[in-house]
Amino acid sequence: MNFLLRRSRRPLPWLLAAALCPTLLLSHPARAAQLEWLAGELPPFVWQSQDGPHGLAYELAAQMSLRLGRPMSLTIYPWARAVRMAEGGPNYGVFPLARTLDREAKFKWLIPLAHVNYTFFGRRGSSVDLDDLEALRSQRIGVLRGSPIIKNLQAEKFRHLVQAKDYKELLRLLTEGMVAAAYAGEPMLRAAIDEFGFKPQEFRSGLSLKSAELYVATSLALDPLEEERWLQAYRELQLDGTVARLQKKYLQREH
Repeated sequence: MNFLLRRSRRPLPWLLAAALCPTLLLSHPARAAQLEWLAGELPPFVWQSQDGPHGLAYELAAQMSLRLGRPMSLTIYPWARAVRMAEGGPNYGVFPLARTLDREAKFKWLIPLAHVNYTFFGRRGSSVDLDDLEALRSQRIGVLRGSPIIKNLQAEKFRHLVQAKDYKELLRLLTEGMVAAAYAGEPMLRAAIDEFGFKPQEFRSGLSLKSAELYVATSLALDPLEEERWLQAYRELQLDGTVARLQKKYLQREH
């Protein structure tokens, strides 16, 4: 084995090749920082239970990690914090993130997840007219802290907004009468009602105001080679039917 330690005046073949083609060095897996996932509890895309995390986006990320031969690395934070970290960090992924004009240039938009309508929800039996925008303007409306849909309400002259740290708190505010209605993504709030132990029959939905596309997004500074690894893993999951199966499991819910 002494020949491995011997110095040579001739460059090793791979070093010579790298000198002639610098991209060979850049393609080495160790050169790119690996992606770390961040999320807030946003059923049906991701939430935490006693037996671990669940949800469409979580399972999708876990399946991509498996394809890449990596452990799934996810940390759940309050939603606004997760978004700030992904925006300012070098190698974070975050889900599910609404693709809005003010966010467009702040993230890489990796994978589309779903189209969602933003809808008003209230307590069944309440006198609040959930289909009358003018009547709703004078009410206290609950909304998720850090969500871009706050701007939808502000543009419509809503002034009495109560911000909740997550959907569980938002539903508590609604059931306890601290807000007259909640304004949220329809599939997220319906899933939260189920997953956090609330009774679906105690709620009703009203009009929808605006919609958005939800994505798996990443930090702008994420290395393009690392980005491509995840995209290739996603394409493989599309081809084998995993993506369609997860969409059916989590998005085609009974109302």
